[in-house]
Amino acid sequence: MRVALYACVSTRDKDQNPENQLELLRREAERAGDTVIKEYIDQESGGKASRKQFQQLMRDAEKRKFDLVRVFALDRFSSEGIEAVFDHTARLDQCGVAFWSYCEPMLNTTGPMAALYKAIIAWAAGYRNQRHSENVRLGQARKRAQVEAAGEQYQHGRRPLGDNVATRVRELAAQGLSQRKIATEVGVSVGKVNSYLKAA
Repeated sequence: MRVALYACVSTRDKDQNPENQLELLRREAERAGDTVIKEYIDQESGGKASRKQFQQLMRDAEKRKFDLVRVFALDRFSSEGIEAVFDHTARLDQCGVAFWSYCEPMLNTTGPMAALYKAIIAWAAGYRNQRHSENVRLGQARKRAQVEAAGEQYQHGRRPLGDNVATRVRELAAQGLSQRKIATEVGVSVGKVNSYLKAA
């Protein structure tokens, strides 16, 4: 199997050495008969996904340059939180790349626990999407209530329209003025004038 090895150490701890992780991962890969395609090493906090080599690893996974990612421990792969870990491993799975952790074998997407872990990943992704949708709907309802309480017209995806401005725009349009002249008259952009007229 073609494998990628990923090691990460924090720059805050000068005693850490990525070779400690890589030596063990190379040994495990050799024992399994794997071919190591590349080793990715980050020397910064695992608490952010913007790590240079981590991002390169994910891009190479999308190109199917390897079949398996081996890491020493889950927090070396990512310490952003459980949702982020699920997101990253789900992304690998979608690319057809398996995930293997030395310290957390129960979370590997290979072996007898693979089906269970993939089911958990799928559930977590669906739950997160559901929560995001609910938060968006609650935010829209709250914004609508605030706008209407101020006596303004609410439009989803746009700033609220002031009734006075919208009325003035429609009056000038009825007089035959161009949208550019209306924009100059009321002090808004031409695009805003166009949106006011479409909302009429």
